[in-house]
Amino acid sequence: MNVRPLTLEGESVCLEPLSQDHAQGLYSRGCHEPDWLYMPRACFVDAADVRHWIDEALLAPNQLPFAIVEKAKGRVAGSTRYLSIREEHRSLEIGWTWLGQDFQRSVVNTETKLLLLSHAFERLGCIRVEFKTDSRNLRAQLALERIGAIREGVLRKHMVVQEGYHRDSVYFSVTVEEWPEVKKRLQGLCNR
Repeated sequence: MNVRPLTLEGESVCLEPLSQDHAQGLYSRGCHEPDWLYMPRACFVDAADVRHWIDEALLAPNQLPFAIVEKAKGRVAGSTRYLSIREEHRSLEIGWTWLGQDFQRSVVNTETKLLLLSHAFERLGCIRVEFKTDSRNLRAQLALERIGAIREGVLRKHMVVQEGYHRDSVYFSVTVEEWPEVKKRLQGLCNR
């Protein structure tokens, strides 16, 4: 596994290595408070906050952050990351995914997952990719089940998030054996 910054391109989206060049677009999409309800931190409050968040993402160990860019209009749609990269175990997590309101419940999220999973299994040689979400975030749980990820269980009081809330995290995964069927399902959802 050689995880390094790269661009992943699909039909509708391009995942670009996150940089300060994306700050204004991320701020435009990431200042709607309800969209961040289940994230570890609150929405962006100003341009300096976005720049600081980008710096933190770029410096975080075992992570590879991306900006999600809608190809049709070249607009930044949101962000996502590979995190918890464990090369010795050939596994990683896909997370910190968020999208601006214009892109929620669209092909953008589905194709983003397809690109990230394809790269993880087919180029990096992963045998496991995991996802976690706040137990209160039923929409995310249903979306993960919809793509074929398997619910594994709940880590209770796993994280302290916004306003000191003790979050339970629900874990899902896709294994290398399951990947062909998940890929077929994602491709079908992208082509609707």
